[in-house]
Amino acid sequence: MFKRLRIRFILIASLAISILMAGVLGVTTAVRYYQTQRDISLVLQLLSDNKGNFPSLNEAEKQLGRPTSQDSLNQYRFLSVRIDEHQKVSDIDASNISELSETDAQTYTEKLIKGDKKVGRFWDSNRYYAYHIRSIGNNQQLLIILDATNNMMDYQAVLNISLWLGIIGIGLFILLISALSQKVIEPYVKNYEKQKRFITNAGHELKTPLAIISANNELVELMSGESEWTKSTADQVHRLTGLINQLVSLARLEEQEDVELHKVNFSEITQDAAEDFKSLVIKDGKSFVMSIAPDIHVNAEEKSLFELVTILVDNANKYCDPGGQVHISLKTTGTVSKKAKLSISNTYKAGKTIDYSRFFERFYREDESHNNAHRSGYGIGLSMAESMVTLFKGKLSVAYKNDTITFTVLL
Repeated sequence: MFKRLRIRFILIASLAISILMAGVLGVTTAVRYYQTQRDISLVLQLLSDNKGNFPSLNEAEKQLGRPTSQDSLNQYRFLSVRIDEHQKVSDIDASNISELSETDAQTYTEKLIKGDKKVGRFWDSNRYYAYHIRSIGNNQQLLIILDATNNMMDYQAVLNISLWLGIIGIGLFILLISALSQKVIEPYVKNYEKQKRFITNAGHELKTPLAIISANNELVELMSGESEWTKSTADQVHRLTGLINQLVSLARLEEQEDVELHKVNFSEITQDAAEDFKSLVIKDGKSFVMSIAPDIHVNAEEKSLFELVTILVDNANKYCDPGGQVHISLKTTGTVSKKAKLSISNTYKAGKTIDYSRFFERFYREDESHNNAHRSGYGIGLSMAESMVTLFKGKLSVAYKNDTITFTVLL
């Protein structure tokens, strides 16, 4: 159980730090991407405003909003194309770029002027280009194509560093939290161990006075005969003994970190366990229906699996309405990975307002007063059933529909 708790703690902590780191690095790279695109747009706008050339340094600094030198402006590679009123290329200036020939420029220009976008970006031959088309009067247009590959490479370098930092950081955190997780859950382990020892020790200590009370009660009956009081005492001793035995059994059951599982015939076990209740259910005036598919095998421990079915059928019988029906069904489910599905249901019209999420809590009883005489029990049977299913690496659930409670076990 604590191994699963430790793994769950590591997973949750790792997920939390992963979300946090992804958020921080995501915001960082998003801001960097925005800055890169903004710088590209400012340079394009600067060239367009000056008809395909850079203005003076003072004007460039003013428009770009940062200190600028002639060398920093000279690093930009761009192409300027003039387009006449007939949407034909009238002049191409490729003196500031060597990656594009006039033929390439002609091809790009024809594609771009046919489109409906005046500003855009595109990749071609592993180069990243940005363009801006604007009117310059006399029905003429100016097209600026800026080679922004270096800008995008700088952004991608930041992105790659962020990704590696995220992966390495998360990996180091997982290693660290894995090493420290044992220390984190150690107080819970100690408290749980103390609780289990208390239940086991208290159970053994209580058995002695109960045995004495029972013996004294029997002696009184021998001397004075059975009375209402001796019978009540015997009943309460029997009830308390059963409660102690179940508490000790539950504590021992939860002590088993890994139980040895092997293939068992679930169909035969369910049939045998359910048959023990058939006469009891029918005697109470209820109907008893079994629908058990043959030869269904699961990985479990035979004795515990038999007890699991017994607990659920007994619970169904106790809470079934007078004249109602107890139904036991076992079949396989799933297409890819076949699983055994045990469903045990009973009619219970008064179950609409019950909090079914609490059914597996220890000592939980649906009747808050705990004074329902015809439903004997201690409120820990379903908790034991859940522990057994967990040991078998299965799933136990409960649902209420159409005046019927259904417990479902998937193994």
